[in-house]
Amino acid sequence: MVSVRRVAPILFFAVTIPAWAAPQAATKTETTSTATSTQPASKKATTTSPAKKTAKTAPSTTSAAPAPAPAPATKKAPAKAAEKKPAAKKATEKPAAKTTAKATPKTTSHPPRELHKVGDHWTPYNPPDPSTYPPGAKTYAIKQGDTLWGLAQQFFKNGYMWPQIWETNTWITDAHWIYPGDVLLIEGEIARQAEGAAGTTAGGAAAGTAGAAGTQPGAAGAGIGTPFGAAPPRPLITAADAVGGTAGPVPLATEADVYCYGYIGDPNEPLPNRILAWEDVEARYIPGAERQDLHGSEGDLAFVEGGSSTGLTAGETYMLVLPGSLVHHPHTKDVVGRQYSFIGQVKILCMDGTHTRAIITQSCSEIPIGARLKPMPQIPIPLARIPSLPAFCDPASGKTTGYIISAFGGDWLTSLGEGQLVQIDLGRDQQVQPGEFLTVFREEVPGLPRQVLGQLAVLTTENRTATAKIVLMRYDMRIGDRVEIR
Repeated sequence: MVSVRRVAPILFFAVTIPAWAAPQAATKTETTSTATSTQPASKKATTTSPAKKTAKTAPSTTSAAPAPAPAPATKKAPAKAAEKKPAAKKATEKPAAKTTAKATPKTTSHPPRELHKVGDHWTPYNPPDPSTYPPGAKTYAIKQGDTLWGLAQQFFKNGYMWPQIWETNTWITDAHWIYPGDVLLIEGEIARQAEGAAGTTAGGAAAGTAGAAGTQPGAAGAGIGTPFGAAPPRPLITAADAVGGTAGPVPLATEADVYCYGYIGDPNEPLPNRILAWEDVEARYIPGAERQDLHGSEGDLAFVEGGSSTGLTAGETYMLVLPGSLVHHPHTKDVVGRQYSFIGQVKILCMDGTHTRAIITQSCSEIPIGARLKPMPQIPIPLARIPSLPAFCDPASGKTTGYIISAFGGDWLTSLGEGQLVQIDLGRDQQVQPGEFLTVFREEVPGLPRQVLGQLAVLTTENRTATAKIVLMRYDMRIGDRVEIR
């Protein structure tokens, strides 16, 4: 067997290739190694972790080759050629820019130019060895044509959950570009929760209840006083126990929850661009009517007041917003802000300095003339494990408290329950973040402890307010009830 060190001079001469020919040289030498090595080259296409497997098997492949001298040269040549590639840089140069890329994902419009070869493919990233992923976790080798949106739709049944995949694979520094051959980690537990939630609810409710009850302190012990051959009694669950919640992470909202509700903002928020008229205005005209209600919906063409001079960009999608009434605090009566409702989305087709033509791409409700345009926010759907409600004897957390100040559907609602959306008077200024949970409680009887009503999950936040969803309930809630960060 020929030692690799003995052929070092051969390696040195094998890499004197022009830099512009690096990728082609890599392709040719890979073909040569296929003819002189024993099968590893054919396995590259089928393995789920090419990035590390080929690197690990390279020494054994070269030593087992029938023609030992050419084999190391052909294996080493692509690596050296990759180093000479003008646009390529070493992996150690990437992490410094990682945080900035995550914070502003839309700052780049072109693919990364600094590529290097990992295993059998080119990539600008430094993906980890898939063998280091947690046991039982799902992995996915990216294929030509894949997008994070499409993969989120495939694994979570919801394209808006693509940030969950991105955040799990922090080595992807630009979410706009992913590369065939790189291996993604798809959290096994999260995927099972998202895909199997319906099956668990339908077929595993009894088993889940028993499992949750077994964790309660003081639950009845199985087998105590059990007759021979009889099933052990189930642990007793009462209203005093911490009940509810999920065993693993689940999506806390739907696409409609975050893109068809709205927010409480500045009463005088500047929104200069608005729907001016519809393209088929003559067909909508009602002769003799004193008021022309020319509402639009998905697929309608529209003229927009405003253009490049007011900040619009051709090809971009904007949120359609309808300013509403002022929101007053239920206890202090102070003005908290104005309710802005999301009613749809519009895409800019073409424009000049002051006027724009657009098409309605999504409608949550009828879109009236005068609906305002707002830059499209990127709102990832939070994914988290819903904790159980506090038990009867659990003390308060002692953290920041606030109030429910508004509800989706109108402030006239007097009974709020699980699944409904609300606004609270806590936001980013109070360190409240999406995915956080708050306990809803009421203190109506003087001298008695508070009564726990349910639990909220925060979906989106503004400076001083947040949108939340009721995920667990014991009793009906209403505007004015207290909330406390868990």
